Amino acid sequence: MDAVRSEATSECVALSSWIAGKWSTSGGTFDVHSPATGSVIDRLRSAGSADVDAAAARQAFERYRATPAPVRAGWCLSASAAVLAHEDRLARELSAEHGKPVADALAEVRSAANGFRVAAGVVLGDPGESPSVADTAKRIAVRREPLGVWAVITPWNFPLNIPVEYIGPALSTGNAVVWKPAPTTARIAARFREVLLKADFPQDLLQLVVTDALTVAQHLTAHPTVSAIGFTGGTAAGEAIGRANPGKHLLLELGGNTAIVVLDDADLDAAADAIAASAFWNAGQVCSAAGKVLVARPLHDALAERVADRARKAVLGDPLEPGTTQGPLHLAASVERIQAHVDDACSRGARLLTGGAVDARLGGGFYLPTVLADVPEDAAAFHEETFGPVAALSAYDTEEELIAAANAGSYGLVAAVHTRSASRAFRVSEALEAGLVVVNDSSNYWELNLPFGGAHGRRSGRGRLGGRFALSEFTQVKAIAIDIR
Repeated sequence: MDAVRSEATSECVALSSWIAGKWSTSGGTFDVHSPATGSVIDRLRSAGSADVDAAAARQAFERYRATPAPVRAGWCLSASAAVLAHEDRLARELSAEHGKPVADALAEVRSAANGFRVAAGVVLGDPGESPSVADTAKRIAVRREPLGVWAVITPWNFPLNIPVEYIGPALSTGNAVVWKPAPTTARIAARFREVLLKADFPQDLLQLVVTDALTVAQHLTAHPTVSAIGFTGGTAAGEAIGRANPGKHLLLELGGNTAIVVLDDADLDAAADAIAASAFWNAGQVCSAAGKVLVARPLHDALAERVADRARKAVLGDPLEPGTTQGPLHLAASVERIQAHVDDACSRGARLLTGGAVDARLGGGFYLPTVLADVPEDAAAFHEETFGPVAALSAYDTEEELIAAANAGSYGLVAAVHTRSASRAFRVSEALEAGLVVVNDSSNYWELNLPFGGAHGRRSGRGRLGGRFALSEFTQVKAIAIDIR
């Protein structure tokens, strides 16, 4: 694909891991590829266990843990300004390395900058507590204290926004962070860390460990100086981290299979717009993307055709071209899983309305937006996370059947409801077992100050990211009782 650019550079080998106040030059190397062309963008150095030992030292945390909240908030505001000052370059490098359209990449960079601002506001807005007690000679102060050193392991689908969801509140509440990004988006992580060197905060509070070795990541999470682990990624990997580290504080945002419930009074065109956005944005590589679209039977066929019409209007191509609405899948290996889900559904009676293959003009990882109708409950796409641009619709007769189908399975991250009735919106939303329910909009809707995480008892993680809700995750509460006699 000569028309697709790779934006290759030769700088990031020197910028791979930021450890103990300098760029590491140790370790072997691994290649980062353009998902659009398959060509090598850069060759990065891979950190080893010794680098982790240096990065996970507690000295920085101990040195800065008592820093006043207004100062820590200022750190985050400075980080936000540094990111915005370099937004165009970050967006282009993110687009080239990830494969998302450059307009979406720019939106992610700006969202990451906003994440630092949100973290600043949260810590400044914490008033503390002084509860009353029966003993009149006592005065009580309840304060929040940082947990210590955080190991933060982040995925490739939002390689800047998701890390800031952890890094922002960790820094604003007085913690230190060792960040390990996904190896396939390690170059943009190194560039992001380079930009943050221009921010006014103690730079040893944020270490970056770049590696493609699972053993190094495991060494990081198990490191004795690490007090807490933040992980966003696959359910199996997150559960393995939890089993291996039972004594550490865990904040896990794992997989989802979003149920979208369309009731019989829904606005068809509005629902079709929202479902298309849920299924096809970021090529479906979103934990809150449409998993199973559950539709009242009278609306099923008309809605399926409307979603298919929107899918056919997608513009696939070079992610660096302004007119592109969908770039390649980030991982070429994803095509096999997506195709298996589509073929499985069709073999069980589903109807393929559009898509269902890679784009013949572009090949590789350019998978066409796909719409399946009449998907049966025994299809893999009904129960498993497809993580690709696929909308799978199924028909049901009653509201009770729709709710039961939505709650079937083991995930509980996000759900959506489409209806014109306020009472039905509340009733169905409250019945759905998910950490977030979106009404009459894309299931991908979220803002950084809102709580985000899986429903209790489901396999979508534990804890909550987002705004003031992150305070309880990144701090521990201490009560101090003072006798004033």
